[in-house]
Amino acid sequence: MSAPDRLTQAISDAYDETPYLSLPFSYTAPGSLRAVAHLYGISAPELNRSRVLELGCAAGGNLLPFAIAYPDARAVGVDLSPQQIEAGQRAAEAAGARNLDLHAMSLTDITPEFGTFDYIICHGVFSWVPPEVCDAILRICRENLAPEGIAYISYNTYPGWKASDVLRDAMMLNSFGAQSPQEKVARAKDMLNLIENGLWENNPLQSALRHSAQQLRGQSDHYLLHEYLEAVNTPCYFLEFAAAAQQAGLAYLTDAEPQLSFPSTYGSRVALGLNGLAVNAGREMREQYLDFAIGRSFRKSLLIHAERAGAILEQPEGSAFTGMHLAADLRLQAGAAAPAQQRQYLTARGATLTSHDPIAHTLMDLLGQSWPQSVSFEAIREAASKHAPAATQDEMTAALLAHVIALVQSNALYYRLEPAQYQAPQSKPALIAGALDLLPEATRQNTQVSLHNLWHQGVTPPADPLSRHIMTLMDGSRSATELRSAVRDALTTGKHPHPNGQSYKGARNLEPVAQEFLNSLLAELRRSGLLLN
Repeated sequence: MSAPDRLTQAISDAYDETPYLSLPFSYTAPGSLRAVAHLYGISAPELNRSRVLELGCAAGGNLLPFAIAYPDARAVGVDLSPQQIEAGQRAAEAAGARNLDLHAMSLTDITPEFGTFDYIICHGVFSWVPPEVCDAILRICRENLAPEGIAYISYNTYPGWKASDVLRDAMMLNSFGAQSPQEKVARAKDMLNLIENGLWENNPLQSALRHSAQQLRGQSDHYLLHEYLEAVNTPCYFLEFAAAAQQAGLAYLTDAEPQLSFPSTYGSRVALGLNGLAVNAGREMREQYLDFAIGRSFRKSLLIHAERAGAILEQPEGSAFTGMHLAADLRLQAGAAAPAQQRQYLTARGATLTSHDPIAHTLMDLLGQSWPQSVSFEAIREAASKHAPAATQDEMTAALLAHVIALVQSNALYYRLEPAQYQAPQSKPALIAGALDLLPEATRQNTQVSLHNLWHQGVTPPADPLSRHIMTLMDGSRSATELRSAVRDALTTGKHPHPNGQSYKGARNLEPVAQEFLNSLLAELRRSGLLLN
């Protein structure tokens, strides 16, 4: 066996021994890629009959949400690990996703005969494979991508990974000769202790190394193994990646989260600092300067065929949002001490947004109350117009767009060209398509897939037995009253305990307790996006 083949086999064995939990990532969803491309004037195929390929798909957890949501589309995943592919095939079968095909094979074996795809996704692979596989990834994105297709590749980048390089070298040194993954992780953590607590005060890298080590403390053992202790982890500068893509016949479009490429996202100091330096630089050079300014360590780049490069807008077009459907998980902070006319909203990521503008309030109230449904820009504009009857439609559009862009820069907004498939609340609650079938697989011990919502986010279902029992009844055939009776019966018979730990076995008049529990469960499922209506 040649040296490259031995390395490939070692990578496969590592993922078989300690497989990743295969999660969906919202910014890789084809609907998100299509919407982001639209901001830059680039069209992409509609989703309902599109073909999607994921390179390094693990157990297919990032493809499964798309396959279930679009049964007439085709999703194909390829991964080197047979164990993870088998797990993904079980999950796809359980969820009834017959349009999802998973293959255990090397990426280097993919040829043009493998097929043409509208969207190609390669998340968490490029930096962790040998050079010949990196070349294959870019070749596939050229040869197997449809003419109007979008490719996504994520990778570790400098300068942010420089301190992590030192940390990885130290952990690899201390774990050398370990006989098992568990021993390897234990030795790596011993080295983390040294970095956190034993560095010389005059070590010039002390601050950066200690910060990196402290960040790793909260990560899982799986993350440590596959991110820091793999045989290969090769970060690069953004310009190096862009040049390799160009050489392969591809063109860089933008980041999958385009707000991360705006200097203004990081505050006025960064924006002003880059203004003079990058004023005459091209778009890619400006982004490389930005990476130095913020210490970026990870990128999520969108690529298209080089022949389309001339159509890419220099800056994203804000007016593109007027034809989109928007959503945001926002909560009005009631009772917060604030000046008159000021409102504060909490995002799903825990950030606080503050505004005095009634138009912004209308936007955020409507999105927050509608979540997880999407709202068309037109409907938002119509609602906001009531607060400024003298404003023209153009003035109202401009005012709304400024607030929409602010939500994007706050990482709070989801936007698509298609409306979300959620419905208004109904009298007969139902989980989203596939959730009922996938629930047993996603909640069993050592599972490799998770539940998801229609925004391509991984969702952890309630852990208590009563909640999960009631969830299995939410197929749209039972009214809320019938579900309340099921809660009451489960409590009375003692079949499932109440999550509060109190026993209601044999108790009577439990309707108020059952109703309170059901209301809480429905609210939790709706906010997580598991509830269709």
